[in-house]
Amino acid sequence: MESEVYKVLEYSRIRSMLADCASSILGKELARSITPTDEAEDVQSRLDETAEAVRIAGFSAPPLGGIRDLRAYLKKAKLGASLTLDEFMDVRSMLYATSAVKRFFSELELEAPMLKEQAQNLEILTMLERNLDNAIDERGELRDDASVELARIRRERAAAEAHVKDRIEALLHAPQLQKHLQEAIVTVRDGRYVLPVKADARRFVPGIVHDQSATGSTLFIEPMSVVDAGNDIKQLTLSEQQEVARILKSLTRDIAKQQDALTENARVLAAIDFAFAKARLAERMQATEPKLSAEGITDLKGARHPLIDPQKVVPIDIAIGGRYKMLLITGPNTGGKTVSMKTLGLLVLMAQSGCFLPVEQGSTIAVYQNVYADIGDEQSIEQSLSTFSGHMQNMISILSAAGDRDLVLVDEICVGTDPTEGAALAMSMIEYLYDRHVLTIVTTHYSELKTFAYEHEGMENASVEFNPETLRPTYRLLMGVPGSSNAFYISKRLGLPQGILNHAQTYISERHSNMERVLQNLEGERRQYESRKDEFESLRLETETLRNQLRAEKNRLEASRTAILRKAREEADELYRNARRESTAILKELRANQNIVESARIEKLAEMSRKALNKNFSLSGRPVPEGQGLTSGNAAVGRRVFVKTLGQNGKITAINGRDITVAIGAMKMNVAMKDCILTKDQPVPPQKTHRTIPARGGSQKHDLFVSKAQSTSVQIDVRGKTVDEAIPYVDKAIDDALLAGMDRFRLVHGKGTGMLRKGLLEYLSQHPNVSRTEMAPLNEGGFGATIVYVK
Repeated sequence: MESEVYKVLEYSRIRSMLADCASSILGKELARSITPTDEAEDVQSRLDETAEAVRIAGFSAPPLGGIRDLRAYLKKAKLGASLTLDEFMDVRSMLYATSAVKRFFSELELEAPMLKEQAQNLEILTMLERNLDNAIDERGELRDDASVELARIRRERAAAEAHVKDRIEALLHAPQLQKHLQEAIVTVRDGRYVLPVKADARRFVPGIVHDQSATGSTLFIEPMSVVDAGNDIKQLTLSEQQEVARILKSLTRDIAKQQDALTENARVLAAIDFAFAKARLAERMQATEPKLSAEGITDLKGARHPLIDPQKVVPIDIAIGGRYKMLLITGPNTGGKTVSMKTLGLLVLMAQSGCFLPVEQGSTIAVYQNVYADIGDEQSIEQSLSTFSGHMQNMISILSAAGDRDLVLVDEICVGTDPTEGAALAMSMIEYLYDRHVLTIVTTHYSELKTFAYEHEGMENASVEFNPETLRPTYRLLMGVPGSSNAFYISKRLGLPQGILNHAQTYISERHSNMERVLQNLEGERRQYESRKDEFESLRLETETLRNQLRAEKNRLEASRTAILRKAREEADELYRNARRESTAILKELRANQNIVESARIEKLAEMSRKALNKNFSLSGRPVPEGQGLTSGNAAVGRRVFVKTLGQNGKITAINGRDITVAIGAMKMNVAMKDCILTKDQPVPPQKTHRTIPARGGSQKHDLFVSKAQSTSVQIDVRGKTVDEAIPYVDKAIDDALLAGMDRFRLVHGKGTGMLRKGLLEYLSQHPNVSRTEMAPLNEGGFGATIVYVK
């Protein structure tokens, strides 16, 4: 793209904002040098990288604070010059940052393949880092143990300095010298320990004068008794400097050997820093990721100009490249036409640089090979160009270069000349770009262009909104609606006398006046439509809220009903298990006492056992009352029934075939007749009579079991049932056989798939009252029946 468009659209300010978001000098340089790419794959790759950084930044951020610019240091090391301790500290900081960033991405659990791959390219220079740590401490000073020789020199110098200090201290407190000293202190001059002696007492303190005070009243003398020791310290200091220089030279050579690795690490860290700078910019702008369009369609929703104060910017919807390739924006001056066009152009450059855009979710943008812009006053005194000439020069360049993959932005096309000729030139230029399929956005005041767009398929009008009541623009962009210049409204607001305005009206042609009036009427109708649309939307949202509340209440009731039914089933199962336990206990008591209890007692226990086993329980856990089953013959509106599936009493309110409507309190519901029992007008069950048997005598027990045996079937048929459905019938057959004194019965289960037979045999094998089972003889069912022996 041409660099001129960057200036026109103020792209450099976006670069500066990116640079402010970077953590390092290297990252800032990348931000200031970024340029849009015109390859769709590259654009998508850049946006994907930004998306990864945004996703990571939402949880944590990589440690990028230690990144340093080492280029000057590496150049210096390559030339053979030793680095300073401060420069070594920067190198070490870079090594620490490299290790920290690589560790951060290796431990990162989020999906970020692009940034993780970049981090994997970082080379950890462990040996160089260790050498620097061993030589330089945290304060940036050379360690005493940086080498064996340095440790020896510093140790000897420390001892020599201590010896000199002791000698000087002794002289300082000697009575014969105290009166000749200016102050009772020891000081250092040129690395030598000296005493501050009064100038007129020079002859009383033998030694070497190293300095004097500004007034000349004080001489700084090194006593002769410590001169030799001072010479030793001086020699050791020179030796230390030489050893330090040697160590720094060695470390510099180590760095020079890793120059390529350090340079590549710096490049990778800068790229990672730049990616997170884009993420920080997206956060500041409240930006979102645009979707790239392969069809060349740009459709931005709620687009905000990134350089306008977020508190003042007005979001706009702007689209081009779908059913129309050209957009003509009309409307008043200061209404936002130029800003709308600049917003689109700048967001295109940002997207193709890999930045998220300050738009709403779901926005789409195309990738353009070039963006051309003719915006602003191009008047040039130096080149003797008028405003019209400057614009025309730009337009000639654009017309010669623009193609079908480009985006052209023209502000106030052919302005600055005769309106009739300017409009004619503008229509010709627009048609030229239209024929070459160049996506173009034009702002204009020419009324002729508004109708021109209507007459061409693939062109669209748009306008910036103007409020005639407040006489101020709203800065909203209205797609599909041509706008009026509103020159009279604006002039009136600015204070032009009404008389002049009225007189000006007489100079407007009737056709133009009619057109402006039509546009104003359309604008008024549009505003009414939008007002009603907002009302409808409010009602729709309210209806949607109520519907969601009703749906939630319905789900709550369904969940409550399911929970109640589940609890009822659990209670019914518990009651059934209790009944089983009661009957088993009764049978055990029968067997234990059958030889000694009276026959009446045995008959009573047997009857209790049968009732316990024959009890039916509703899902609610309540016993089903005895009564007549409900059928089509005895069902009638108004009769009371017990609903077994609900465990509730109710009244019949309607009959629908084999179903009835039952009122249970204030609730009505449909249930099947087979699930109901009449609780009113039910027949009285016949009373059983038993022959009186003497309390004593062996025939009593025999007659009882014979009577039971006669009423007990020696065969039970459970064909067509599941295992769970068949087990209660099998249990009852076992108990009846025990009460009747039978030692076996035939269980008919059928052949089928064999699953029923297998399940029942497995259940019988663990039953405490079953001694064994065997397949029935062939003439009694064979594989389809089983003989069950009871204990």
